[in-house]
Amino acid sequence: MCSSSPPRDNSAEIARQQEAERQARIAEGQTKIDEQFVGFNDDFYNDYQTKYNNYYYPQIDDQYDDARKRLTLQLARTGNLTSSAGANQMGDLQEYYNDQRTGITNQGLNSVNELRANIDSQKTQLYNDNRSAADPGSAAAAAASAASNLQPGVPDSPLANMFSAFFGNAGNAAQGYNAGTSQRSTNTGVQNYNNSSGNSTRIVN
Repeated sequence: MCSSSPPRDNSAEIARQQEAERQARIAEGQTKIDEQFVGFNDDFYNDYQTKYNNYYYPQIDDQYDDARKRLTLQLARTGNLTSSAGANQMGDLQEYYNDQRTGITNQGLNSVNELRANIDSQKTQLYNDNRSAADPGSAAAAAASAASNLQPGVPDSPLANMFSAFFGNAGNAAQGYNAGTSQRSTNTGVQNYNNSSGNSTRIVN
């Protein structure tokens, strides 16, 4: 009597095939995610920063024009418009404006970096979910939803009065000049928002 051979164990081969199919689905899902996020490139972030600056620069420029007119009137009333003290205060105002404008630039850069970090984080999370689910359809739908939600809005929060601190200390600065000191108004209490952190712009939310 002939003995029959035991059935061939092909479970390992089946497992390898299933894993290969799973990896293919993961690769397809990642491609779907990348397709939805392809627009988040350097041009996208540069455009966002340009929009940010274009919204806030005109506001600080308008405030500076008003502040210069105000300071000119104050100096004229006190007879200091053509004096060295007046010239120093006008110089201080220009320097203060430059600091505030630089602050806006830095805040714009911070906003871009925060946006970039958020988008990168969302994409990483989608990758992780895709590896777990290995479902290209779900990955595509989730990526499309995330990409839509991550589109930033146009800045719409107006600037606070950036020059109130300058004028709040203008009197002290003027006394210092009249006393013959060379101390600048930025060293007599005028608040300097352009700090090392770059968060120099005060914005009303």
